Amino acid sequence: MANIHYFCTTMENLDLDIFNLLDTQPQPARGTLLVAKPTVEDLCFKRSVTVLVDHDDVDGSMGVIVNKPTRFTLNELVPEVVCNETIPLYLGGPVGTNMLFFVHSLGKDAIPGSEQVAPGLYFGGDFELMKLFLANGENVNQKVKFMVGYSGWTKGQLDNEVSRHDWAVLKGDVAALVMSDANEDMWRNAVARFGDQYRLWDAWPDDVSMN
Repeated sequence: MANIHYFCTTMENLDLDIFNLLDTQPQPARGTLLVAKPTVEDLCFKRSVTVLVDHDDVDGSMGVIVNKPTRFTLNELVPEVVCNETIPLYLGGPVGTNMLFFVHSLGKDAIPGSEQVAPGLYFGGDFELMKLFLANGENVNQKVKFMVGYSGWTKGQLDNEVSRHDWAVLKGDVAALVMSDANEDMWRNAVARFGDQYRLWDAWPDDVSMN
């Protein structure tokens, strides 16, 4: 029994040493990215990158995951969309999966009603004008991402999750990372921005049972 206790204690310390963040995290804010800790097993959030589109001390937080493509396309979900491209549809989160959202780099002039969440990155806007943009044959790859559902946190919930190291908070120039179509590599690319102290995050296997 003593050996079992020692093993459990050692594993707890290993998790603390490897995955608990070594630097002070920025406060979550609109336009920051939430990068999931590698041991998060929830299928929705596993190795996810989430852009925060709103965060305050009253209403809580809202974000959309930007690296989880579904097997569906926008063309299938919204048949009236006319577009030369097959547009992938992402899972933005487990809440409101009957709702459609989009992020883009087109700006407020192109899509009025958009909210700028980070330099060069916008959330939402006039969907009718977005459909016109698509119908005009404009290239949307790495310019627009559509998703169903969103990720939500009640007041104080996200701050608590950050404090227990469920997320690393990435701020700065995030637009190119968010709009990238390198979905499988986006989590690793985000982790790389934190520097060498996070190299063990990247080294942790996606499926521990395969080791």
